[in-house]
Amino acid sequence: MRFFKTLHFLSVDVVLGACLFQCLVTTIFLPGQFPPSQVTLALAFAVWTIYLIDRFIDNQKPILNSALHDFHLKHVHKITCLIVGNILILFTLVIYLPKYLIINGVLIGILVLVYWAFLVFGFFKRVHFIKEISTAIIYTTGIFLYIFSNALESNIVLLALMVFLFFLLALQNLVLFTFLSNSGIERDLMLKCIEGMFICLWLAILFFTQLSVFLLLPFLLTFVIHLWIHYISISKQWAWVGELAYFSPLFYYLYAIIST
Repeated sequence: MRFFKTLHFLSVDVVLGACLFQCLVTTIFLPGQFPPSQVTLALAFAVWTIYLIDRFIDNQKPILNSALHDFHLKHVHKITCLIVGNILILFTLVIYLPKYLIINGVLIGILVLVYWAFLVFGFFKRVHFIKEISTAIIYTTGIFLYIFSNALESNIVLLALMVFLFFLLALQNLVLFTFLSNSGIERDLMLKCIEGMFICLWLAILFFTQLSVFLLLPFLLTFVIHLWIHYISISKQWAWVGELAYFSPLFYYLYAIIST
């Protein structure tokens, strides 16, 4: 159990969830295909590095007090070495990426640097939920980056809807645990609006597009798990379950194996 808790504290579950959803959206828009291994690995190390640095910055705040905060403070030197190692691996992987992905990745990198500058200088404290919205935008852009560059003949409207659907899913997670970290969800109107928009959009995509329900089920399953945390468990201790919810594409691939 301690081993899995360590993986959660190091955001490994976030990384794996991102890679699985990248594979799923690739399957949706490029049927029968997976992202090249170097693309998935680049996403994995990029997401991992960003989350570790984000945690590192957050944990400089003395007001924080949690098991996650204590873990990062206790192992700050080891985590710093891990960040440096990840960056070196990421730079090595970049050599093997197509130029268009490198260019787009650099643009996302600039957004991340701006995001960190805002985080360090306290800009996010001035506007409610701007941090969560910014994080969800960066995360969603990273997941769909390969699709943006390769699915040129895809239905643009469907692509925009799927991007917004995943954005809402990421934003639900971030806003939910922000409320729980702030000792309550009494004023959770924004979270309920996100949940309402997600349900309406998911149903619209299901009934007005040609996508199989099995391709859309992972999105719904991840959403429902967060609903359970919001309305039933109501505790930040289930954050690891919220991250494991992003493993839901495994159910689609399990179904695909069984059906064949």
